[in-house]
Amino acid sequence: MGITTRARGKRRKLQGHQTPPPPPPCGAAQISLLPDDALREIVTRLPSNDAARTQLLSSRWRHLWRSAPLNLDLRDAGDISRVLATHPGPARRFAVPDLGSSFPNRRATLDAWFAAPALDNLQELELMGSYRPLPPSAARLFPTLRVAVFSRCSFPDDPAAAAFCFPRLEQLTLEYVAVSEATLHGVLAGCAALDCLLLRGVRGCRRLSISSPTIRVVGVCVTRALKELIVEDAPRLERLLMPEVWQLLRVSVISAPKLEALGWLSNHCTLEIGTIAIKCSIGEFHFDSLTTVARGVKVLALDIDNLSLDMAIDFMRCFPSLEKLYIRKFSHKCNNVWHQKMRHKMLDPIECLDLNLKKVEVSGYCGNKSHIDFAMFFVLNGRVLELMRLECGTRRNDRKWIENQKMCLKLDNMVSKDAEFHFTRRTSWNYFTNVRRAHELLIADPFCT
Repeated sequence: MGITTRARGKRRKLQGHQTPPPPPPCGAAQISLLPDDALREIVTRLPSNDAARTQLLSSRWRHLWRSAPLNLDLRDAGDISRVLATHPGPARRFAVPDLGSSFPNRRATLDAWFAAPALDNLQELELMGSYRPLPPSAARLFPTLRVAVFSRCSFPDDPAAAAFCFPRLEQLTLEYVAVSEATLHGVLAGCAALDCLLLRGVRGCRRLSISSPTIRVVGVCVTRALKELIVEDAPRLERLLMPEVWQLLRVSVISAPKLEALGWLSNHCTLEIGTIAIKCSIGEFHFDSLTTVARGVKVLALDIDNLSLDMAIDFMRCFPSLEKLYIRKFSHKCNNVWHQKMRHKMLDPIECLDLNLKKVEVSGYCGNKSHIDFAMFFVLNGRVLELMRLECGTRRNDRKWIENQKMCLKLDNMVSKDAEFHFTRRTSWNYFTNVRRAHELLIADPFCT
């Protein structure tokens, strides 16, 4: 039983001296094991210079840059010309830099770039610079584009806009562009698949009318020239977003049955949705009719100076399906005592407070009596409230001050027992007011700070 044979001992000895298997490859060697299609996708997503340098990694990578879709984003005109001359295409994205009006042979250089075979079937174009007017040769690329950004250039005044046809375009950004009303309407009419539109600082157009069977998101900001925005027929429109509206803008929504998100409504906006008219006059809002409501809107953002609780209640009555309410400014001086208002509520309940409102976010909370009464109305009446966030100044968020505010707000008596209540530090930066590209309007919650 205890005797070990010589053969068995020899086998154990040999097994103990076997060479361990080599460790698995790591780093670049491990990435190199991926199939060519995956490596090409990696190369395409890299900055232009880094993508070209992958040819130096190893023989495995040498051919990938020339066969990967081109992502061309360079600032040197000579580098751009060399890449377009050596890369066979196709190109996924081309960011055209501002060559400046003093650049020698600027028009000939642009024409040569846009004619390059590597740009056949281009998907994304960013044209940024003082190109007045837009180079006609760029129109060769329009039929295949899915994303287009035009910044600080101008469109020729062509009422027919026949050259500006974007049959596959899904996202369009016009940033500080000079364009006439007729040309802009012609451009939008040529976008048969448009999903998202951002107009930022557009000049030359005072009135814009939108009729599109495909568009889901419209963003308008920094509107110095635009005075009237009309949504005539947009059966798929879900978001109408208006940050940084500094001058009076009249907004009319005639037909947008799927509209869910609206804002920021400011003192410079006059809004009409169907038969509801909300008018701004000397910093105050007047509701012409509260007998009809817009049931589709679920997210509302208000940026109104001296917003009182009375006004907030009127907004909630206009939009009874509200689930999220964002308030950027509200009054420091108004009498927001809610007890009197609740007597009227008992006779005419506020539907969204009882059934739908789940999130309230208020910026600029100071903790004075007016603000306490304003916030306490939601604390004690939001039956399905899940989250309330108050953004405070940096000097008003120490622990002692917060505990005192919780007592003043009677949080122990919140009608929604599962609701969360947060005090946060106010920031001067807001994501939505820094939007520069149309796709940024598609984030899950554009109003959340």
